[in-house]
Amino acid sequence: MSDNGTSYNSASEIYDEIDRTRARLFQTVEGLTAEQQGFRPAPDRWSVAQLCDHLSIVEAGVLKVLGKVLAKAEESGAPPPPSDAPFAPVSIEEFVERTRGVKIDAPESARPADSRPVAESLAALRDSRAALHALRPRLERLDAHALRFPHPAWGPLNLYQWLLFVGAHEARHLAQIEALKEAMNAER
Repeated sequence: MSDNGTSYNSASEIYDEIDRTRARLFQTVEGLTAEQQGFRPAPDRWSVAQLCDHLSIVEAGVLKVLGKVLAKAEESGAPPPPSDAPFAPVSIEEFVERTRGVKIDAPESARPADSRPVAESLAALRDSRAALHALRPRLERLDAHALRFPHPAWGPLNLYQWLLFVGAHEARHLAQIEALKEAMNAER
């Protein structure tokens, strides 16, 4: 992240940030017992397993969005980024702040299964992250700042903001997983 903590100055910074969040997620959930993975503090709250499943569903969806927008841009001959201009800083801080502490109901298509094992969700997350990294050269060949697609809660985001959303979404649910672990430890 840049010095001000809210904007990113290259695709590399964005990918590094989402990968740091991913590493923290894996460190937090790997090694949990099946009982811990399935623990739900209340019937209307998701377990660690469900949160991981939800994350894998959402990242796969973002991957599809990015792929479709890039394909359409490539087919239409969208211009490359301006060669005479530096990378324009990218941020989603205003969106994160606007939705901090707000319960957002996941659409039906992003709701987790009750029984998908964490290991399966983590494998799906590894695959989707590898695919996101594979998109990077295509993102950088086009002006990804100018390519937009609407987010259901945040409105139109450019493709770099969509990548940042992946990390912010994961960080939000990582905090929930950490709270679940604390609740499990308090019950012992």
